[in-house]
Amino acid sequence: MGRSSLWWDVREPAALLGAAALGMSLSARWPVVIPVAERALTPLLVLVLFTVFARIPLERLREAARDRRYVLAVIGLNFGSTPLLAAALGGLWLPDAPELRVGLFLALLTPCTDWYLIFTHLVGGDVARNLAVLPWNLVLQVALLPVYLWLFTAAWVPVDMGEIGRALFVYVGLPGVAAQLVRWQWGERPELERMGFAALALVVGAMFASHGQLVLEHPVLLLRLAPPLVLFYVLALALSWGVARGLRFPRERALALACTAMARNSPLVLPLAVVLFPEHPIIALSQLVEPVLEIPSLILFSAIMRWRAVGASAPRA
Repeated sequence: MGRSSLWWDVREPAALLGAAALGMSLSARWPVVIPVAERALTPLLVLVLFTVFARIPLERLREAARDRRYVLAVIGLNFGSTPLLAAALGGLWLPDAPELRVGLFLALLTPCTDWYLIFTHLVGGDVARNLAVLPWNLVLQVALLPVYLWLFTAAWVPVDMGEIGRALFVYVGLPGVAAQLVRWQWGERPELERMGFAALALVVGAMFASHGQLVLEHPVLLLRLAPPLVLFYVLALALSWGVARGLRFPRERALALACTAMARNSPLVLPLAVVLFPEHPIIALSQLVEPVLEIPSLILFSAIMRWRAVGASAPRA
């Protein structure tokens, strides 16, 4: 998790935006690609989720459970306060835009399962603890996602609970089981990470090729997501600091908790948003706004923490 990994993750949002621009230009120049892009979405989504699950060692659940206080703090922030905070921010900033409200809620609902580890390393946090709780973050977001969709989004945009079950089986259950079988048979395969990102870029390109006209029609609506997203990062950081202070965590553990609380946009959300809200594609498109704002926010947080650490360790005159 060195500097090259950081720059790669910083480039990922730019690469996804490039795929979006390419998809829009292809559909505008050659409309025949639109139905092809729509048919390609399902297999590409399954491939993306397969590569995600193949990188998650579920056997680390027991390891994470040893530090019960940290595990409970992570679960409380990621699955207790975050859904309430996301719903409240959507209600305050987007009361007249139910589709964007759902998009904001989904973008903030599930914790990140990848680059938050890189930023944990950069700020000097406890990477081992955040790596250990990663399977908990993944398992609980899959288990609780139907509950949160039923409790919150159904009031803004109707959602079929039967469709949620079918989508979780096809897009989570099947690739999840297949991925763990691959891990059991061949171990961890580093090349799957590159394959997964390439497939995700194709998903974004196909999504914009089939629905990109919505972005041109609603640019101001997408920009409306920026204020509540930035406010969320600030409030999530404040909450994590408060919890860490109350539990008397050492600095490294407090920084790790802050990273897992701030980092959002799980890879599971974009595919499920495409599947669950086919009549509201702007919900899926809005998921691309969050990482564009999250990455600079985490970089700024990392820089401030490193600067403070250097200042604290400097000899005093």
